[in-house]
Order: sequence, then structure tokens, then C-alpha cells
Amino acid sequence: MSLGDKLRHAEEYGAKAAHLGAEQVRRGLRNVDAKLHKVAARRTSNRTKPASAHADPVEQPAPNPKVRTGIVSIHGRDVEEMRCTGGRKLD
Repeated sequence: MSLGDKLRHAEEYGAKAAHLGAEQVRRGLRNVDAKLHKVAARRTSNRTKPASAHADPVEQPAPNPKVRTGIVSIHGRDVEEMRCTGGRKLD
């Protein structure tokens, strides 16, 4: 096999590899596009769904948020009024 034949073969091999790579990229882009289309369709269908016929007509009140009470005891003694002592001990 002469040098010219080897170069021609390498060129054909490179062109074929480039075409196959381009086809894989196209196939991947089609797959991504199809997935995005499905997601968009799912989001749109979720927005347009009618309310259920069996929905409870009485609205439930929202639960009250937890009220923070702070420290309720120190060393086993209940704290009635919370105040800052600045590190001083109270008797």
C-alpha cells in the first residue's frame, strides 16, 4: 500500500467518523428536545386541569404557626419573666 493510498484511507476514515459523530449529536439533540416537549406539555396540562368534583367545599383554616416561648426553666426553676441580666445572677 503506497503512501497516497494510506492518506486517502485515513481521509475516508476521518470523514466517516465525523459523519457518525454528527449523527450522534443530532440524535442526542432530538432526545433532549423530545424530553423538554414532554415536560412543557405536562406543566401545561397541570395548569389546565379542572378542580375535582369531590373537593371539600369547606375550607380548612390554616394551622397556627408555633409560638416561640423561649426558656421556661433554669436549673429546674420556672422562669416567669424573661429579662436580660447581662450575665449577673439574680437571687
